Amino acid sequence: MTYKEIINRFRTVTNDHLMLKDFGYGQLTDLKTQSQLGPEEQGVDYPYLFLLPQTSQRTGPVMNYSFNMIVMDMARPEEGDQYDNYITIQSQCQQYIDDILSQLYYYYSDQPEVQLTGINYTPFKEKYQDELAGMTATITIAVPAPIDNCIAPFNDPSIFGQVLIQSPMTVNPDPNGAILIPIQPPQIDTNGWWLPGPYDAFYVPGGQTYRITVTGEVEQYQPTGGEVVCQEPPGIKPHEIINDQPVFTPGNINPVYTNWPTTYTPGPQQFTAEFEWEAPSTTGTWSLNTNQNGEVGQDESNISLTNVTYTFRQ
Repeated sequence: MTYKEIINRFRTVTNDHLMLKDFGYGQLTDLKTQSQLGPEEQGVDYPYLFLLPQTSQRTGPVMNYSFNMIVMDMARPEEGDQYDNYITIQSQCQQYIDDILSQLYYYYSDQPEVQLTGINYTPFKEKYQDELAGMTATITIAVPAPIDNCIAPFNDPSIFGQVLIQSPMTVNPDPNGAILIPIQPPQIDTNGWWLPGPYDAFYVPGGQTYRITVTGEVEQYQPTGGEVVCQEPPGIKPHEIINDQPVFTPGNINPVYTNWPTTYTPGPQQFTAEFEWEAPSTTGTWSLNTNQNGEVGQDESNISLTNVTYTFRQ
């Protein structure tokens, strides 16, 4: 999950909340107010959640993104106890913060982890352009984000070849489903990359060992009827090409996947797969394709793969 996707998740949760009326992000100078009446400015609706970014920290393969989450409302004076109104607002804003944390922590089941310990709550009453009261909480979200030199945008002399498959491909993961990619002769672009043919297969010489990295976006289809979400990612099916015809080899190669989603979450998720493969030195040219790898006895929903890049290193 990217930094932008995290901010958008905060925005979505805020918009779904029945009491919070507006969302903001940036520095304190970016706060909107009700007194903004310019033709290109839009005043704020209270209660207002504002996300103030703080210093983030990498700890090995995990990025810890930190924010001050400020929830505020108009501090309107009332008769009677002069402190009662803004103390009530501070209490309500603390509850709104807890609502947001609860939704982020329990509703979503993908990789980001909202840390529920060590959160500092600070009540405030301030007069900016609007007189405000509310609560500020320190929030940290831990996201698995290993540094991977294999996908870094640098020239790499060890790269033997690459192929990019941009168009969405649908995989039926069940054992009796259709194989994703039949064989088709290769083409080479101006950069020396293999272009996928009509069926997105690509070729490599035999008799060599390759280190292969696969990156891309996967989206689980929402299960319907008696279907379940596919727990096992696709295997890789090698086959030899003799006289332009595929000769399949037994078994699949099962790569090591990172960030493969095992629950249904709308939208594409980034994934990485890595494996080594020794292409046998026999007649013909060897090709790889993606093969279904479903679980026996389960009716699994389809998977969509997009922007998939195969990188071959020797």
